[in-house]
Amino acid sequence: MSVDMNKTIAEASLDNLHDIIVPEAVGCLPPAPGWYILGLLLLALLGHFVMNAYKRYKKSLYKREALVEVVRYKEESKEDMIHLLTLAKRVAITAYGREEIARFSGDSWWDFMEQHSKVKVSKELRVEISNLLYDETYQNNSSHYTAIKEFVTLWIKTHKVSDHV
Repeated sequence: MSVDMNKTIAEASLDNLHDIIVPEAVGCLPPAPGWYILGLLLLALLGHFVMNAYKRYKKSLYKREALVEVVRYKEESKEDMIHLLTLAKRVAITAYGREEIARFSGDSWWDFMEQHSKVKVSKELRVEISNLLYDETYQNNSSHYTAIKEFVTLWIKTHKVSDHV
């Protein structure tokens, strides 16, 4: 037995030890199918948000173009004031449709504009715009031009269109 004991001690000596066998590294993607499904759902959700953002961007293109056009009217002339008011009407036709907008004129037009945006039109400005449009002897005023330009700009920026239009 002593021979077996010596053999066992010799086999257990430090000289006969080998390096530890390390398991393979775990991959960066877990192999469980639930993670793949979750990844696909997140990718689909991201795609949905990107498409909605793109649709909103395209839908508001007419607003951006109109605001660029507002900047072009720099002269404080009667013609530029009329062009600004015409631009507001064109924007409304683009946003709400010709059938909806064609029925508005005078106070009903101003009421419509106030209902669909944050802009408010004073009675004084309504009278001035009426004089501008229908009085051949109208003398333009720089404060009225500024008020009309600010009004049109604010209306273009803040008008709201319902989704069904």
